[in-house]
Amino acid sequence: MIATRLLLLAPLMRLVLLSVAGLVLFMGMVLVALQPETGWNWSPEYWRPLEKIHPAIWASLCTGLLAWLISSWVWALKPMNLPAILFAASGVATLAFCFSSFAPWISLPMTEKTVASIWAVNMLGASAFGIIMTCLFLVYPSRQTHWKPLSALTVFGFGGWTLLRTFGPFQDFAEVQRITTFEMLAIVGAVIWQVRSSASDPRKQAIAIWLGASTLLGAGAFIATVAAPLTLGFGPLMLENYAFSFFLIIYIGLAVGLMRYRLFDLGSWAYRLVFYASAALALILLDIALVSLFTFDPGQALGLSLLFVAFAYLPMRDILWRRIVQRRPANDDDLFHLVLDAALKPTEQERAAGWKALLYNHFHPLELTEAEATIAEPIIGNEGISLSIPGIAGVPSLQLMHANNGRALFTPRDAAVVTHLVQLMQHAETSRSAYDRGVSAERLRIARDIHDNIGAQLMRALHSAKTDRKDAMIRDTLADLRDVINNAQSPILPMDEILADLRAETAERLEPHSISLRWNLQADAGIQLAPSTVHALRSLVREAASNTIKHAGATRLDVRLRITPNQVEVEVEDDGSGFDIATVKLGQGLANMKARVEGIGGAFKLVRGTSGAQLEAYFPHEAPAS
Repeated sequence: MIATRLLLLAPLMRLVLLSVAGLVLFMGMVLVALQPETGWNWSPEYWRPLEKIHPAIWASLCTGLLAWLISSWVWALKPMNLPAILFAASGVATLAFCFSSFAPWISLPMTEKTVASIWAVNMLGASAFGIIMTCLFLVYPSRQTHWKPLSALTVFGFGGWTLLRTFGPFQDFAEVQRITTFEMLAIVGAVIWQVRSSASDPRKQAIAIWLGASTLLGAGAFIATVAAPLTLGFGPLMLENYAFSFFLIIYIGLAVGLMRYRLFDLGSWAYRLVFYASAALALILLDIALVSLFTFDPGQALGLSLLFVAFAYLPMRDILWRRIVQRRPANDDDLFHLVLDAALKPTEQERAAGWKALLYNHFHPLELTEAEATIAEPIIGNEGISLSIPGIAGVPSLQLMHANNGRALFTPRDAAVVTHLVQLMQHAETSRSAYDRGVSAERLRIARDIHDNIGAQLMRALHSAKTDRKDAMIRDTLADLRDVINNAQSPILPMDEILADLRAETAERLEPHSISLRWNLQADAGIQLAPSTVHALRSLVREAASNTIKHAGATRLDVRLRITPNQVEVEVEDDGSGFDIATVKLGQGLANMKARVEGIGGAFKLVRGTSGAQLEAYFPHEAPAS
């Protein structure tokens, strides 16, 4: 009835009620410990002073209370969960054997029957803890095959053994040490079974390793320091009540594991706990063996044990740690080279394949698939099973499953590495895109120059009747072609010389087609033109002359130039057939001219002249006035 009412309450209320109940029991046991030798007395003036209370009493009481509070907290949040129920029951068992363990230090007079009852509670609580923990590891994190008959065998086997030695003619309270030792072996077997059976599920394996490490460290330390020595006929290494504090390790570890808080970080922690706990246990067991089997005094035995652990166990532990758990982290240089190798692939498909290969080779996932939704930053999912990767390099968002070939979980450190990789890839992609744009611009420049300049030069040579003149023009064309390919930058040249050559060249091209040239130049004296300005001007006039020859049907071409120290203004007009401004489409030549002029910060306009076509261009130049 009480349990049913608790289930109907909110989690906070359940936790408050259970905590209050534990504190009431705690205060009741404190009151018992304070009672004087003369018998029960409610007056504080007759109680024993606190400094007279044996420290073992406080150790037992605090351990029992904390175990109760932690197990109550877990059960209050998951009251219908079988592992949480078993965990809460283990807290009750711990409270029972802790609160009943300090009878020898109580001054209150007790009958022999009362003492026997107290020891019976202690024995039942200690044995119940081992039974419950064995059953817990049969069902959590995975329910093992035949867990029900195995749980029944554990309950009736160890339970019957405990009842037989607690009550009746075979009563022997000292037998509890042997019972708990064998229960510990059963717990170890269940933990190993859980770890092996969950090998295909990294999340469950991490839970099993963490819980197993916590239990083996806590209960194992108590067995090694108290139960095992007593079972073997030796004295305990420390007072039993002090050794109870080891059980707090179990409850803290199990609480974390059962609530599944940040489990993707727990795998490596569990291994560290196991290694360090085994080092401590090896030290203790070796010390016991040296004292028991050889004629060493405790000081000598401890020294030899420390030497063994330092020179044999610890190096072996580090080797195992590196081989089993740790993955060699890639440094920034390695990552940068891998990213560059992927980002500089020639095609988008190859870059996408390179990015996937980079992720696979770094994380070794069992699965690499496209994510269901687009994400903007790395996300760890399913408590470390999956890691979602933002889209990059033409690849959609990806999802990695089961890190390190299924032997590990993804951690926040992995998410940070992904963020770093994405940033490197974005930087490499930006640099490659800029390089590709530069290559495209250079190709376009070469194509324009070939079309505008080389084509005009060849046409000029084609229509030349004089062989020697034709050869000279072909040589000039080859020189221009080398300049186009190499983007050669000649020295700044005098304006008069350049424009005179351009005028003569244009007139020579127009003459075979019966087209006259009218050349009008307005320029400040002493201006020198930079190669880029010369190139743009020459290309513009040459292409305009080519269009007039091929399309205009004109008899005259007017070229008007106005050159100032800061700007070049060009107007070219013919008296041909013209065109409709509203419907005309720019051919490759006109489009090249427009792109070239606008590319150097100028403006290009095509208009209908008084009789034919007219183009206007304005662009700056780099040459200062001398």
